[in-house]
Formats: sequence, structure tokens, C-alpha cells
Amino acid sequence: MMKACVLLLAHLLNRRATAEVASAPVIFQKSIRIDDGKWVANVAVREGQEPADAIFSALRPYGVDYDARRAVFDEAKRAGVPHTREHAQVFSQNIVLDDSSFSGPFTFYDNGRQPIDVIYDFANEHSIESHFRGLADALLPELCELVPCTRKRPRIWFNEITSDDGQQLGALEILEGDEAIDTVDSFVQRAGVDTNDRNAFRGNLLNVICKSIACSRQIPVVFRKAINDEAGRSNGAIEILENEEVIDAVVRFIRKSKLTLDEIALKNYMLQQACGTGRVKCTRNVAVVHNQKINSADGSPIGTLTIYENEEPVDKVYRWSQENSVPFGNMESILDAVCESELTICNRREPVYFSIPISGPDGGIVNTLELKVGHEPVDDMYGFFAANGLFKKEWDFHSVVKQICEKPNVDCRRQKAVKYFDHNFTMAGVEMGQLVIWEDEEVVDVLYNLRQSYNLTKEDQILEFNKICKEPEVVCERTQAVVFQKTEITKLDYEKFGNETCKRQFVGVKFRSGFVNLPFGSKMAEWLNEDSVKSVVEHPLFSTAILFLLLSTAFLASRIPRFKGKLHPAQHAVVALFLVFFVSVLQAVLVEPDTAVDQAMHTYEGKLPDLIVFEDEEPVDALLKWGKLAAKDHHPIVREPIYWDILDELCSETESLTCTRTRAWEFLNMGAMTYFGIELPIEIYNPAVDPIAQKECHPTMDGKANSCLEKAATQFCERLLPPPNNCVTDITMHIATQLASMNEKRLDEKCSYKRLSLEMDAPGRELYKKAASIARDRRMNISPFRRVDNGTVAFDTWSMETREAHTAVDTFQKIHDPEAREWNDKPCVPYFGGALCAKTDQDGNMMIG
Repeated sequence: MMKACVLLLAHLLNRRATAEVASAPVIFQKSIRIDDGKWVANVAVREGQEPADAIFSALRPYGVDYDARRAVFDEAKRAGVPHTREHAQVFSQNIVLDDSSFSGPFTFYDNGRQPIDVIYDFANEHSIESHFRGLADALLPELCELVPCTRKRPRIWFNEITSDDGQQLGALEILEGDEAIDTVDSFVQRAGVDTNDRNAFRGNLLNVICKSIACSRQIPVVFRKAINDEAGRSNGAIEILENEEVIDAVVRFIRKSKLTLDEIALKNYMLQQACGTGRVKCTRNVAVVHNQKINSADGSPIGTLTIYENEEPVDKVYRWSQENSVPFGNMESILDAVCESELTICNRREPVYFSIPISGPDGGIVNTLELKVGHEPVDDMYGFFAANGLFKKEWDFHSVVKQICEKPNVDCRRQKAVKYFDHNFTMAGVEMGQLVIWEDEEVVDVLYNLRQSYNLTKEDQILEFNKICKEPEVVCERTQAVVFQKTEITKLDYEKFGNETCKRQFVGVKFRSGFVNLPFGSKMAEWLNEDSVKSVVEHPLFSTAILFLLLSTAFLASRIPRFKGKLHPAQHAVVALFLVFFVSVLQAVLVEPDTAVDQAMHTYEGKLPDLIVFEDEEPVDALLKWGKLAAKDHHPIVREPIYWDILDELCSETESLTCTRTRAWEFLNMGAMTYFGIELPIEIYNPAVDPIAQKECHPTMDGKANSCLEKAATQFCERLLPPPNNCVTDITMHIATQLASMNEKRLDEKCSYKRLSLEMDAPGRELYKKAASIARDRRMNISPFRRVDNGTVAFDTWSMETREAHTAVDTFQKIHDPEAREWNDKPCVPYFGGALCAKTDQDGNMMIG
């Protein structure tokens, strides 16, 4: 608001004029006793002086009010004192606005009016209402020193009010900032207006007033409660309108103020305070936040849409539209109007047509599953599982999908979920069109393939990965992409005489993939594998018994009176021949193997898991992890021909892979780091298990770490965008600290290779070297090389050092022999829920470990 520049022109009388008046004769004089005679004021009006000015100047120092001053002036008038005006001129200044839009004099008279009202009228009279507040700020300080100021808000409407019968009801005054209806209602309630006519009288009066001033509502506030914070600062006031539900007013205040407070406590408090005051309603405890009459395009009424505070607006609009047959396109426009309302909170724009609370095994409610209109149900269910961490809890997703899709009002068109969808996906500014990532796909794999296709950078891939995986409805189980995958690996393909299946396979069709893919094929295969079924099928008389049973059944059927005599003897022969043919086919399919069955059996008996190489992973490290996993079903794998053949294939025949070494390093998990909501595992490969590679690791950070650990930390930090401060240093020290702690406890490990700081692919010649090094570091002699104590005892008979040294020697003894090492490397199978772990020897005997 522009400030008014107020310039003083002149005093009421200059000094010369004052001197002339002071020498003029007195034409009116009066003494007035003030404060019960404590003070005496002499009023003297001289010739040529305005009586009002003289009276104001004489009585102002004593604080005499306007009515008393007016009484003295009226007495002077009756005495015949000449005057040119009725009121004293107490202030006059020239007003110049800073935008030069107005310039003119402002004069204030002692006429009983409040200074703020005079300034307000002055601004309206000269059409400078926008400068009113600036004028008031500039003029009020001076005016309020001359006359008492009882308020700082101007009066915008004033009139004496009389009833219809002419009875004087009093003066009605409306100040700036007051709502007309509130002031009128308060006046009518105080006035002696008949109750039956009160509302009509109030309405008529309001109609007259609202023609002169702006009125924003027609209903008065009948209850007002100030709301303060804990420090006593005002947060506004709750205003309840006439005949309004108290709860509606409270919720209106909460949502308009956007304050953080205990809503339930405030609602209960206001219901207790306001419900006994009258002129308000307390019929419900849930507020209406939107109430609108909806008309059709031709203006005909459709109905009233009412939305409560505990309802999601889009769901209510959808249900209301369905009930009133409103087209979906019109529903969107209705929803737009609802969400633009100040009191409604639209958390989403898609309506939910089905919801059901999902509880866990303990009976506790996990959350409410909501299926949205226009969404495929399985996609919403996937998002629900992801957002509530149910995949991590290993809940059966597709079992829940099956149950929900069986609901009568749920239409599932597919059973496979889309975990992420983008109409026009963009990476590094490159538009790639529609992107669909299915539930069985990893986000990082899809982005890696796009990166390769469009020749983008790793940083581009990481940025999009972080963006997608931050969404709670998307599950990202891996942060590294699969760069190579070898499938359909069969161990028999790598054995010298493994391409034949010599033993007879009964019911061989069960090994064929086509049979398993048939309806109930997998269950049939399991049933045919049972020992009881095998024993029956493998019996020499199985086919003969089936043939006898079928022929007997046919014979007995022919003896039924209904068919007896109706079948020609030749037809009997045809039926018998057909049954022989059927049993022959059955014999060939179930018992006699063929080439396809041989191949299927060959694949089945030697089937190994897929070999996967991840981004930034050395192929030999991936191969060793695969070998340990594959050994659970087909031991041995590591250090066998299959292991070296596949390694050669990876390093020599696979263009997408690059091998920098052929010796695997020890895989270690060093925990995880959560960065912007994404959990990133800290995994490294320890080169200390490879004597040659270990020589390339140079000390860094004052000997607290080495260059190999720092390189691993650098690779990890490259996946953090933007990278944290001191990321490489902090991660390197974390890895070094964890590795030092692991090394201290190595000899307590169950794994023989971890005890000796080796890996499973270590050549046999290194086993003794490691064991001897550990023993000699603990001052223990080990043949056939050298003594370390010169015939003296370095430690007590049994100390920590001797225990650890003996552990290393015992470990070597367990694995130094090839057969013993193979037995050691064989994975044990957990039994009784993991309480015991056992291995089976060549004869099938179970050995508890």
C-alpha cells in the first residue's frame, strides 16, 4: 500500500494574526469547573475569533469531552457571538500521494466523529480507497493527540434503526472487517424485536445494508471460540454459523488453518462447549466437507453429492456417478470441482471399486487392499505387496491373487503383474517409448539392456534405477544387472561317458517338458515318481494284468442283457484287437524308452542351475558361486572338468564377458547401506585368498586398508548418485574394519577354506603352505620343513596360540587328500528344520555333521 506524503501547509493562525486577536476585546467569557472544582478553565472568545476554535483550545488541555465543549459553544451562540462554522478546525494538511495520483487538503473538525472515520470518508470521497491504510498510518498519530481515538477501524455503515411500527431500536454501526450479517444479527438479538418476525426483519435489514457495502455471507456466526497454541499465540478462531453442525465448523477450521493438532481432542472439546448454547446443531460427529447439487447438461437436476470427511472424494464421486448413471467423462469434471474445494482433500484421482483388509498369520491387520478403476487387479495387488513389505516376508503373492480374482466384482484379465509402467520413458533425454517391467523382471536388468541399446552411460542407468526403485510400489531385489546367463546346463554333457542313458526308464514320458506342461502334468509326474507307483509299473506282469482286466471288462459288458445278442462275433474280435493295440501303446509309452525319453532323462538326471554373471562381477567369481550351488544336487563340481570347461567357455567364447583372472576370490558380505530409501548391499571379493593377487594390494590410509579394498569401495560409491561426502574413504575403512574382525575369527569358522583363508578352487599345493604359515605364526613346529622354537617351548602347554595352530593342522589333514577333500566339499543337507546337517556317502549312508 502506498504511503501518503503529508505536508504541513500552515498553522491555524500565524503569529501575527495571533497577536492581533490577543489584543482584541473579549466578547464572550465563561469559567468552567472541572473534576468537582479541582480545576477551573477560563473560556474567552475575542472579537474576530471563531468561537468553536477558542472553546476547543481552552478546554482541550483539561480533557473535556465533545458534548461539554458543544454545550459551551451553544451557550456562546445564544449570547449572540458571531461565528462562521459550527465546529473547531483542529487539523489541516495538504495530502500528496507518492504516485502523484492525488493532491489536496485534508481538514479535520471537532464534530464528535472518530478520526479514522473522517480519513475513511476522505479516501472514498476522492476515490483513493487503495491508499486508505497508508493515510491512516500517517494521519492517526497526530489526530489522536488532538482528540480521543476510541478505535482504529473505520465505520463503513451507520444508521438509526426503527421497527415497522416506528419504534426506535437504536443505532446500527458496522465497522471495517466485520461481516454485516454478524453485526445485524447481534443488533436484532439485543433489540426488542418480536421473535416470530426476527428472521424476516433481519433479512430485510441485511438486504438494505448489502446494497451499500459488500456482504460475503447471509448466515451469522452464533458461536466463536479462539484457538491458541501451547505458547498462548493465537491460531485463529472456530466460528459456527446459525443452524450449522458443530462438527462441520470444527473440520472447516482444521482444514483451512492447516494446523498440526489433536483433531479428535479438538472435536470433542468443541462438541462439549458449543452444543448447549442453542442455534447450532449437534446431530452427528462426522463432518460434511462438500455438498453440491449436480445438474445435467440441459439443466435438469441429477441429485445432491455429499462427501464426508472420512470419505475419499474420488471414491464417493465414482459411487455417486454409478448410482445416478453419470457418464465417466462427466465424472471427471465433477471430481475436478470437488478437488478444487478448500475443504476436500483428494489423496488420489483414481477411484477404488473394491477394498478388503488383509491380515497376517498372527491375525493383525497389515493394511487395506484397494483395487482402482481402470487398473488391472493383479497390478494393484503387486503394489500392495511391495508397499507393505510382503514380498520380503515371503507371502505367496499368486495365492492371494487367485483368491481376490475369484471375487464376483473383480475382473482379472491376467495373472502376471506389471511392477512399473511408463507411457513415454525417457533416459538421459532419450525418448524410448512405452516401458513395461513385469513382476518377474528386475528393474536393473531392463535398464541395463536399454542402456546398451541406446549406448548410454552407467550413470544414466543408475539415475533412472534410483528414481524407479524409490517408489514404494516397486520391488528391486538387485542393484546389479545380469550381463550373462547360461541356461539348460546338464552335468552329463561334460562327462566322458555321460551322453548315454543306459538304465531302463519306466513311465519315461514324465521327464518330457511337454508332459509336465499339460494340465495336472506336474502333479502326475510327482505321482508317477512315488515308490508305490514305480513298483507296480515295473512289475513284469503289469501290461499283462492291464490287458486281462480290459478283456474281462469287455467280456462282462457283452453279457449284459441290453447288449447280449446284439454284437456280432466279428465285433467281439475287433474290440479284443483294439484292446491289445491299446495295451501295446501303453507298454511302449510307460515302459519301453525311446530316443526322446533318453534325451529327456539325460537332461533330467544332469540338470544344473543357471549360471548368472552380474554387472561388474568377475566371471570366475560367478562360476565359483554357481559351482557351490550346483554341488548340492550334483557333487563334485568345483575343480572338476565341468568347472574348467565352463570357465574356458566364459573367458574365451563369450564376447560380452571379460576375464581378468581365472582364480576366484572369496565372496564377503559387509552389510548394507540405505541411500535415498534404496538398500544397497556392500559386497566384495577378497583377493587375500589368491597369493598372486594379494601382492597387487598395496597399503593405503596409513596402513589401515589396501588398494584392493579401496578399489572395491570406489566401485560401490559409483552406484550412489549423488555420491556422499568422503564416500570412498568411509566405505574403505568400513570394509577394512569388518575384514579385520572376520580374520580374527577365521579359525572358529566351520568351513575349512575360510579357516585357511582360501577358496574352494585353491590348488592342492597351497593347502599345506597356508596351514604351515598359520601354525608357524603361532610358534608351532610342523614337519617336514623347519623348527620355529629351537627346542624351547614358546607357549604354555595349551594356549590360544596352540589351539589355533592345531586347528590349522587339523583342517589341513581333513582336506589334503583328494578323496577327503571331495567329501569335505560336499554340501550337507539340513534336516529337522536345520537342527542337523548330514551328508550321504557313496553307499547312500547318512553321516551326521
